[in-house]
Amino acid sequence: MEFIFSTALLLFLVMDPLGNLPFFISSLKNVPPERYLKIIFRESVIALIILTVFMLVGKDILRILQISQASLGIAGGIVLFMIALQMIFCLPIFSPASNHEDKKLEEPFIVPLAVPMIAGPSTAAIIILVRGRADASLLDCFIALCIAWSVSTIILMFSKIISRVLGHKILDASESLMGLLLTALAIEMLVKGIKSAFCPGMN
Repeated sequence: MEFIFSTALLLFLVMDPLGNLPFFISSLKNVPPERYLKIIFRESVIALIILTVFMLVGKDILRILQISQASLGIAGGIVLFMIALQMIFCLPIFSPASNHEDKKLEEPFIVPLAVPMIAGPSTAAIIILVRGRADASLLDCFIALCIAWSVSTIILMFSKIISRVLGHKILDASESLMGLLLTALAIEMLVKGIKSAFCPGMN
């Protein structure tokens, strides 16, 4: 149960639904109001399917590449740390390319909402890294993914209301706080990876 909760929290932080609110609102500002929730739900389901595929094949990819558990932990810590820096300081490390201006009048389909805003490269990488852990069962990973996905989808579906109630300043502060929490998780993963690589006898 602890693994499910910690993994769900990790995936939720990486998905960063609060940080994605302005982009979703901007991308869907020209769609009919009655289509707004349907589009978000559809794109979220597509993202869930994509992330589930990565979860299913991720462990096989790691085995084929012969990546050790220690390397996995170190790589995961570094990736998480970079994502956390983006959330805290608004650095364009994993930001999607801003070449979708000409598509704003069209109804988004898969790109850019499902991919890369929800199922982006960072989220897919974390799914693969988590699934590669020795204590990570497929069922636990899928439950954790569904929890994180459900909370993120609910937040995105109420994006207009949340943005109007909280305002940009509170949303920015919330994202920075989430980034700070993600930094702690990244350091913990990195430390465990280093211990596993250089001090295998230590817990």
